[in-house]
Amino acid sequence: MSNKIQNEILAGIVAGDQTIIKECYKKYLPQVKSFILKNSGSEKDAEDIFQDAMVFVYEKLESNSLQLTSSLGTYIYSVCRNMWMNELRRSKKEIKNEGILSIVASDSEDIIDEIEQKERSYVYQKYFLKLGPACQELLMLFFKGLSMKDIAKQRDSTESYVRKKKFNCKKRLTELIKTDPVFEELKNRH
Repeated sequence: MSNKIQNEILAGIVAGDQTIIKECYKKYLPQVKSFILKNSGSEKDAEDIFQDAMVFVYEKLESNSLQLTSSLGTYIYSVCRNMWMNELRRSKKEIKNEGILSIVASDSEDIIDEIEQKERSYVYQKYFLKLGPACQELLMLFFKGLSMKDIAKQRDSTESYVRKKKFNCKKRLTELIKTDPVFEELKNRH
């Protein structure tokens, strides 16, 4: 595929061009489906993983952080393969066929790192939202870089109270995150 055609496809994905997106599904989903079916998955699993990969590609394009060193098809397949292998590891199923296409090793590692980063972010956000509004607000102010003194002023409280409350909120968030099986898997990978 020429760079011009590939760039048109990438532009179509960003623009939400349904014709181009359907063409991507038609062209790239069969390979992904074949891999997932050979590795303890169903057609539904393949479609879900492919959808997640397309969202991943879209987000990379939107943030101008997609750097292809292979074809778009190879990249999408690699993202899907890594997502599915992570899913299998999570569910402890056997991986039978890792390589249908040859993927550049650095691309594969970058993709794995990005997927893991998204998983970490998802786990954090999931449990952050389970904290009460007071803890959420306090931690947001802290993560924005405000000092304890400034946070105390904003909340009409003492600095020592805010410091203790922040400690308790972070502790609660950490405890919640540690109960998640995805956290345990991410921790064990490194």
